[in-house]
Amino acid sequence: MYEKRELHRAIGELAYVIAKAQQGVKIEEKKAFINIIKKELDYEAWAAESRFELLDEVVHPTIDQAYNEAIHEFKKYKDFLDDDLKGKALRVLKQVADAFHGTTETQQLIMDRFRNDLDEL
Repeated sequence: MYEKRELHRAIGELAYVIAKAQQGVKIEEKKAFINIIKKELDYEAWAAESRFELLDEVVHPTIDQAYNEAIHEFKKYKDFLDDDLKGKALRVLKQVADAFHGTTETQQLIMDRFRNDLDEL
């Protein structure tokens, strides 16, 4: 169970990357993110939300640092990463990117990179 929680946290970290890639994280994006993860992750949304908030309010990593940390978690717990969770992760990223002003080129590059990284797991 711990492993799934870490994967949910990694989804929150990737959502932070997507939100930050579009001129920084704004309160509206945080609210949209919370609504998105509640819909996609249901009872496990708290894990993704706590990671997103920690990064945004305390750590302030670069996009690359946060992305690499999330991918590290996906690799570490790849045996617990099923197709359903992969789909949820991709949907969360897409919905966060689309939440305000549509997906930017940078956000699309990040999502494409993530799809490729998932395929290599």
